[in-house]
Amino acid sequence: MTLSRSRLAALAVSTALLLAGCASNQGNTAAAPTAKDAATTTVTIGIDVPFHPIFDYVQAQAATEFAGTPYKVQFKVLDATTQVPAFGRGDLNVITTVPSFMPTIKQQYGIDTTYFFPMARWTPGPQLLVPAGSPVRSIQDLLGKRVAIAPLTSRFGAEQAAVLAATGKTIDKAFQLDQTDAAAQELSLGRVQGAFLEAPATAPLLAHGYRPVFSVQEAFQHAFGDPAVMNGGFIAGTDFVAKNPGFVKTLVAVTQAAWTKFQQDPNTVLAAASRVSGLPADQLKLVAQVLNLAKTTEAQKTVSQTDVATWSKLFPLLQQSGFIKEAPKDPAALFQVTATGK
Repeated sequence: MTLSRSRLAALAVSTALLLAGCASNQGNTAAAPTAKDAATTTVTIGIDVPFHPIFDYVQAQAATEFAGTPYKVQFKVLDATTQVPAFGRGDLNVITTVPSFMPTIKQQYGIDTTYFFPMARWTPGPQLLVPAGSPVRSIQDLLGKRVAIAPLTSRFGAEQAAVLAATGKTIDKAFQLDQTDAAAQELSLGRVQGAFLEAPATAPLLAHGYRPVFSVQEAFQHAFGDPAVMNGGFIAGTDFVAKNPGFVKTLVAVTQAAWTKFQQDPNTVLAAASRVSGLPADQLKLVAQVLNLAKTTEAQKTVSQTDVATWSKLFPLLQQSGFIKEAPKDPAALFQVTATGK
């Protein structure tokens, strides 16, 4: 069954918005930055998606939350292809993206980075959908078949690593890969046998009988025993983190407080996030559901040793799949563990 033109248009918008893959104290308990802070007085924080409700709310509250600190905090929304270069040029002090980009930042710009707060996890992450009447029951049934996906240059490596973990083949060898911004449309028109998509782009297809036969979350859980692999979060230069521990602590606490506020009073957070982002609150509510923000546990709002162990296994897969050139030799050094007692 094909989708109507209006549904396809809406689906295309949703797919474009969801190209990104896109820790909790009660309240803001951070101390003000100490005297050795303020190596940088103006801090610019970037994100590669315009619609993360918690990020948008932190932006809305920044003037109040960072009052009395030595910092003027600015926010920029870029995309997956421009955020890393902006960081490499020094236009951004903090970026909000997936750890898979950290080796590339080191390789291209010589910058050591530290990941210190998770803003999202792959639950469920990208899924491989097929039509209702398809005989396909698993990813193995699609090997050698035509499969659509958004251009890999706009992705974060999750699908590449998951396919390699599940099949032993790189994604371009496993399938006849159709890289397109219209992956959902290609599937609905019958031009491909399967397509990698993320919610909410999956919603209209699922409603019309399309079904998932593989997901990144399931692949990673099987490969690593981790049901909620950490993806997008705050990353800064290791030197910046070392010189500005008070700012980092304040940013984490402000974000934690925003997340707690969302879980207690989502409408207030969504309204403020809508004003900042210019996106309707209903759309941001759907994104919050996709990111599982309301149900994220306290443990999942921190960086844990489990996260470090998972990414220590993920980086080599990303290298084997071709997403990064070289896996970090000491992956634990890329993360600031914040889980209590871990």
